[in-house]
Amino acid sequence: MRVPGLNTSDLPARSAGRARRTLFLGFLAACAALTILAVGVLALDPGRGGPAGPDRGLRWTLIALNALFGLSVLLIAQLVLQTVARRRREAVLEGTLRRQSRLLQEISAMSTMVELLQTCHSQAEANIVIHGALPKLLPGVGGALYVSRRDDVVLDLQVGWGSMPAAQSFSSEDCWALRRGQPHLYEPASAATVCRHVGQSEESCLCVPLVSQGDTLAVLHLRRAGGESISEDVQRLASTLAEQLSLAVGSLRLQETLRSGSERDPLTDLYNRRHLEISLQRELARALRHGFPVSLLMLDVDHFKTFNDTNGHEAGDEVLRNVAHVLKRHTRVEDVACRYGGEEFLVVLPACPVDDAYAKAEAIREAIAQLHVFSRGIALPRVTASLGIACYPEDGERMEDLIAEADAALYRAKSSGRNCIAASNAPGDIVLFEPRSREKAESQAEPRPGAKMTA
Repeated sequence: MRVPGLNTSDLPARSAGRARRTLFLGFLAACAALTILAVGVLALDPGRGGPAGPDRGLRWTLIALNALFGLSVLLIAQLVLQTVARRRREAVLEGTLRRQSRLLQEISAMSTMVELLQTCHSQAEANIVIHGALPKLLPGVGGALYVSRRDDVVLDLQVGWGSMPAAQSFSSEDCWALRRGQPHLYEPASAATVCRHVGQSEESCLCVPLVSQGDTLAVLHLRRAGGESISEDVQRLASTLAEQLSLAVGSLRLQETLRSGSERDPLTDLYNRRHLEISLQRELARALRHGFPVSLLMLDVDHFKTFNDTNGHEAGDEVLRNVAHVLKRHTRVEDVACRYGGEEFLVVLPACPVDDAYAKAEAIREAIAQLHVFSRGIALPRVTASLGIACYPEDGERMEDLIAEADAALYRAKSSGRNCIAASNAPGDIVLFEPRSREKAESQAEPRPGAKMTA
């Protein structure tokens, strides 16, 4: 980076030129003074006063010339010494300028990286920025950035550069920097211990923890190949980078927490109603464009109010968490399972016709009926669930119509005895999977086929 109006590369040449001009002018002044002195002696004593007169004038002239010669030698010696000192100062100054130039480049590159990281919305975007910036900031040094999982002691590889081998993940106990809470430098010739995630290595390694508000979020791992040591400048820069990266990783994690809090139910960790409405509108638009069906499953835990009054709200919360776990296990990645309100859940099944939705609903109903829920070490009574199904486009093309149809089907299932499934529009007869008695459910491995009723 260059400062406008200042050419730092010309400073040594300018100072050297001024020193040479000063010495040269001083030398000329001394020569002129001695010459005037010699001429003046000869003019005042041109040979008068006897035979000794010419010899005395010559003697003064020789004295003046010898003084001029000695002064010239002194001036030349001083010039040589000043030249040597000047070159040393120039070398020091050039080294300082190089370091300052390198520092300015580092500051500029780091400022650009931080600015880009502040605009990232996910760790994946941040990884792209970091992968482009760190190799330039740390030339000749391989490295990797590991970020800890949420509420876990395992760190996963996010960014790696250089030819160094990098583990895909490791525990926080495998890194001395994370265990000590400070940078850990390993040199093959030193007595320091290498981190377990590095393994056997004959290369210099440096691990710097990334800490934000007392929480260790990540670790920056650097390695110098070829038997070279990690210089103090690299260590200093690594510490500065760790500070900036910790702020970025902490900010991204906070964004993720806020985003998750605005989209997910805190009790069940399922999506909330707001996210459901956005996702369902998007899936209906896709279904209209591509011509595939979309099914909705509306689920309600049977007699949940009575269960809460009898066993307490803490036990009821545990039941809801277990039901949510069942929904997570029985849905695909593209499905959207959410807590619709209270003990009601709704699942969006894209590209799923009504007969497949029936099979999915029966698997969910059976899994809930087989749940063994405990609260404070005490087994809770078994719970069941009723489900209603609606399908696009048979039951409607608008989100509100589909949800209303699924809710109406759920109401019919509950009116039919609960622990069963109903739909307003299905191929053939509407299937109501009737509940089995508890004795048969515990003694039989296979579920009894459900009865058929007409809508």
